[in-house]
Amino acid sequence: MQLLLQEVRVLLDSLPQKIKKSNFKTASLIKMTGIPSATFYKRMNDASFTIDEAEKIVKILELEKKLNLELNKGELDIANNNTATIEELEARYS
Repeated sequence: MQLLLQEVRVLLDSLPQKIKKSNFKTASLIKMTGIPSATFYKRMNDASFTIDEAEKIVKILELEKKLNLELNKGELDIANNNTATIEELEARYS
């Protein structure tokens, strides 16, 4: 149990830095999480997000990570000329 609590503390302590590295604007995170603006900034400065707040933020940051992976995959497909025209897709799925 103590190990789990330590892991939670590490997550909570590192959350402000993860937020700063994120491509999301702070105002967007505030809106998506529903955390009042003043509370959000206080929590950022103090690294004092609650577990519920952290859960919301982590879900958003994980979504960002998944989106970035998909975009990178798409860029790799383009670089490898693994693409199809609209006509080819229509023929394939008609």
